[in-house]
Amino acid sequence: MKRILILDDNLTICLMLKSWLVKQHYQADTAISVQEAQQKVKNEAYDLILSDIRMPEADGFSFLSWIKKFDSDILVIMMTGYADIETAVESMKLGAVDYIAKPIEAEVLYKKIDDALKYQENQKITEQFRDPLIRPGGEIYTRVFDKLSEVVHDDSHLLVIGDKGTGKTSVAHYIYSRSRIDSGPFVTFDLDSQVLNRNGERRDYEELFLQALDKAKGGLLLVKNLQKTGINFQTLLLKALSSQKKDDNFVQIIITTGEKKEQLTSVLLPKLVDSLLRSYIELPTLRGNEEAILFYAEHFLGVANRQLDRKVKNIAPEVLEAFFKHSWEENIKELKNLIFKACLLTEGNTVPETILPVLFKNLAGEGTESVQPQKQVIEGLKKENYEKEKIIEALGIAKGNKTVAASILNIDRKTLYNKIKLYNVELN
Repeated sequence: MKRILILDDNLTICLMLKSWLVKQHYQADTAISVQEAQQKVKNEAYDLILSDIRMPEADGFSFLSWIKKFDSDILVIMMTGYADIETAVESMKLGAVDYIAKPIEAEVLYKKIDDALKYQENQKITEQFRDPLIRPGGEIYTRVFDKLSEVVHDDSHLLVIGDKGTGKTSVAHYIYSRSRIDSGPFVTFDLDSQVLNRNGERRDYEELFLQALDKAKGGLLLVKNLQKTGINFQTLLLKALSSQKKDDNFVQIIITTGEKKEQLTSVLLPKLVDSLLRSYIELPTLRGNEEAILFYAEHFLGVANRQLDRKVKNIAPEVLEAFFKHSWEENIKELKNLIFKACLLTEGNTVPETILPVLFKNLAGEGTESVQPQKQVIEGLKKENYEKEKIIEALGIAKGNKTVAASILNIDRKTLYNKIKLYNVELN
C-alpha cells in the first residue's frame, strides 16, 4: 500500500484529502506544519507528499528543497491557488513532480497521483535494467562476458559463483535486459529470506519455489544464495532446470551462490551438481586486480558526481595505491561505497591523500597504515550492532539522504526506514 503525507496548515483540507485517499486504498497521514511534516518524514517511508505552497511559518519551496536532500525518492505534488499557478510551475523546476490547483477535484487528484506513481515505477524499471553490469578490461572478464552472450543467445540456465559484492545479481539483470525484458517478468527467489517465517518456524521451500516458478512464466527466475537444502527442493530445482519446454511459458533460471564448486559437490545431489556445472561462471574478486580497481574507481567517480552533484575529476595516486593494497572483502559494492564517500569528502577536483584516514575508517581500523580485512573489524560484534554501524556510516556518506544511503547499503528505502526505527538511529 502506497503511503502519502498531506501537508496543509488548514486542518479541514487535510482531513478531507485524507478521507478521499483512504477510500482509494492509500495509507494517508496529515501534517499542519512544516516542522510536523519533517518529523513524520524522518519516521516513515512516504511514497508521495501533497504539500501546500503558501503556509504561515514556511513556504512549500523550502520544504520541497529539504525533501530532495533528505529522501530524493519521495514524490512531491504542490497544491496551490489559481493565482499561484506560475509559482507552482516554478516548483517543478526545483523537483516537484506535478502541481494541482485549489479547490481540488477528487478525480483530478487521483489521476495526478496515479500518473506520478506510475512514472516513478517505470523509471525504476528502466534504471534497474539499463546496462547493470559494466565490463572492465582483462582476459577473465572477456571470458565472463563471452559466456553471458552465449546464455542470452541460447536462452539457457546459468549458475553464477562469486564472493560477496562481485555482481551476481547484476549478471541476472544483464541477461534479462538483453533477452527477455519485453516478454515476461523478472522474479527473485531468495533462499536466505525463505528460511524462517515470522513465527520463527521453518517455511516450505518447495511450495514457495513452485509459486515463484509459476509467477516467472515466460520470464526469468533468479534463485539467490544457493545453499544446503532438502532433497525435495533440490529435486524440484533439478526438474525445473532439465525438464522445461522452450515455449511461451519457459522460465530461464539464473542461480547465484557464494559457495565454491567443491562445496556445492559436497552438499547437493550429484545430478543437480552435474546440471549446474554444465553452464556456470565464476566472478572474479577485486583483490589484487589493479586494472579492474582502476576501471571501477573511475566509473563510480562519474556516477557519484552525477548523483551527488559534485565535480571531482581525479583520484590522487596515493589514494589509488591504497586501493590497490586494500583487501576488498565486499568487492565492487565496497569500492562503490568508498568512492561515494571520497567524493563527499573532497573539496576540490581531485580526491586527496589527506582523506585516507577518514576514508578507510570503520573499514580498516584507524586508517591506511594497516588496511586490514573488514572481518577483523566486525569480529565478535552482534549482527544488529554491525547493521546499525553500517546504517550510520551510510547515512554519513550520503549526508543524510535516505535514497542515497539505501542505495549504498543495497536495500530498499522502506527497509532502511524500518531498520532506523529498529536500531533507534538518530536522524539530524
